[in-house]
Amino acid sequence: METTIYYFTGTGNSLKIAKDLCENITNCRLIRICKRNMNINEVTSERIGFVFPVYYRGLPKMVANFIKNLDVNSGRYFFAAANFGSYAALTFEQIDILLRSKGKSLSANFSVEMPGNMWFMYYPHPKEDFINRMNNQSRITINIARKINNNYENNIPVIKNRYKEEKMYEDFNPNNIDENFWVSEKCVGCSICSNVCPAENIEIIEEKPSWKHRCEQCLACIHLCPQTAIEFKKDSINKERYKNIFVKTEDLF
Repeated sequence: METTIYYFTGTGNSLKIAKDLCENITNCRLIRICKRNMNINEVTSERIGFVFPVYYRGLPKMVANFIKNLDVNSGRYFFAAANFGSYAALTFEQIDILLRSKGKSLSANFSVEMPGNMWFMYYPHPKEDFINRMNNQSRITINIARKINNNYENNIPVIKNRYKEEKMYEDFNPNNIDENFWVSEKCVGCSICSNVCPAENIEIIEEKPSWKHRCEQCLACIHLCPQTAIEFKKDSINKERYKNIFVKTEDLF
């Protein structure tokens, strides 16, 4: 059975999970969910997976739009793997609703605790917790891959505080949040921020990044800037940046 995994990543967590899954699932291929791949609307695999971070208790907007446009008629088994600082919240139900609109349903869901990177939502986890979560991820993911190879199925977890979670996601409108980014004098115009942006939202003008207001709020630009020159309001000043330690920056280009 052929498997296709679609993944969305900003600072590397979903990429690492997707790679580990694909290495342990028979006949598997990876496709990144990003602007240049949004025109993909057909898949021929019988087994289809989605790997993504949880944003504001729900799916990243690009992931939701990608699944809306995807022709899944060939699929017989669908799985989703969410990574998060808290829990998967609305995401599995959101995917199931999208699939049911196409006559399919989510067969299995999996959760992987990972470090969060949205400082303006909550205070970051302690550094030790970051490292422990990254070190535990491979073991957890390999176990998930075994279940997927056996076409394991489970039910969507009960959502806690549904009204609160739905309200938070309803308020999630990331496109113009880049108005809060700014660049310090440390910027050297290296264009790494532009290269890592999955939304192709950053243009380098006169050797400085300029945001185009179609942000996905992945924060790759802030975290992966080698000069720590990009800031978000005053929330990121003097705070350590985050990148999955098992992923190279160039893997995120």
